[in-house]
Amino acid sequence: MDSSDTPAAPENLAGLFLIAETELQDPNFFRTVVLMLHHNEEGAFGLVINRESEVVVGDVIEGVEHSPAAALTVYVGGPVQQNYVFVLHSGIPERYHSEHVESPCQGVYFEPSFQHVLDYMNSEDYLAPEEDSSPRIRVFAGYSGWGAGQLERELEEDAWLVHPARGDLVFGPDSAEGWKNVLSQKGGFYRIVAETGYKPSMN
Repeated sequence: MDSSDTPAAPENLAGLFLIAETELQDPNFFRTVVLMLHHNEEGAFGLVINRESEVVVGDVIEGVEHSPAAALTVYVGGPVQQNYVFVLHSGIPERYHSEHVESPCQGVYFEPSFQHVLDYMNSEDYLAPEEDSSPRIRVFAGYSGWGAGQLERELEEDAWLVHPARGDLVFGPDSAEGWKNVLSQKGGFYRIVAETGYKPSMN
């Protein structure tokens, strides 16, 4: 396919997935899917959604031992400032939202204040994950950041594919399959890439 036939990436990638191309070998982003949260002329900010760590919230945050939050798995949101914690959830009651909460795509809320989510999980309003109506909650350490023009250059170098973000993919049950599952949503040729992990020769 001629590169001139490839649709140009939108100017603002907030609310979209970045899917790492097979050639992207940076260990921080190898086979990752990034939910983009902010993107403007000053840079870009997002969270890797498919890199599950082996630690839980109780291992890294003090004072949560008696909270259901202690058992939440910590995901690695990116290589930047991994001492910072962020949350994505599918919709906890609004009275527990901070003033900075935002919804990058349908069914997903970005909450930069872990305390607000902790307050919900310690309240009588909390619904355990076993209940069908319970909101999905993912905790992330660190984030993925790009300086002015950096992400645009990476897109020009075909380091990333772009795809609309969806809540069911953000909160998929098997994060290890996240790259494969999201890439396959692009259909056609990309289904082959998702299954094999590399691009078949087009010659």
